[in-house]
Amino acid sequence: MFSLIVITAAEAQVIGTVNFDFDSSALDAEALAHIAEIAEELKTIDSYKPTAVVGYTDAVGTNGYNLGLGQRRANAVAAELVRLGVQVDRIGQVESRGEADLLISVSTPERANRRVNVTLDQMLAACRSFRQIAITRQSIGEELQGDLRNYLATARTQFSAFRSNGQNTPAFEVAGAAREACEIAVAYDMQAIRKVEYAKRCMCNSARLQVAMGQLAP
Repeated sequence: MFSLIVITAAEAQVIGTVNFDFDSSALDAEALAHIAEIAEELKTIDSYKPTAVVGYTDAVGTNGYNLGLGQRRANAVAAELVRLGVQVDRIGQVESRGEADLLISVSTPERANRRVNVTLDQMLAACRSFRQIAITRQSIGEELQGDLRNYLATARTQFSAFRSNGQNTPAFEVAGAAREACEIAVAYDMQAIRKVEYAKRCMCNSARLQVAMGQLAP
């Protein structure tokens, strides 16, 4: 059964999920209908966040094989979205997580685990440089500003907690960097040239903070 789902801003915004037959990346009639609904939904969304298309498998088979199968599933869904008129540059990452993140923890075939999730990317991923964050002047708006405020609130909370505990750790240092960058990013006027730069710094340091706290994979 298919549904469009919108969940809290702190999580990825799920647009839809497409399920697959066992050991298959073929798009059957049900999958095609679901993708058509997802495509129409994406066309109505005005967001600076790119679309993430992530493939998964059940737990049958080797990890390496399942990573490849999940990628084929993700590729098939992304290609169909483009065919249906979703702009190519609207789609960001197309990747596989194989048998990771099972919805139902069983080692036997399970259709619910054989899926592709289409989401609006959280934009937070471990980054070596803020320049890796894909936002532009066109990204600046109330949605991004709201996200920056959320990142700032988290950085302030963590920085204060580390300081109160006397924990001068790498996570404390990253929290300080995130707090500083996010404060500057939020304060800049929407038309300021450097707002994009500091928005990227804020998001990159926020991702590093999550990595340091074990909340995000490095």
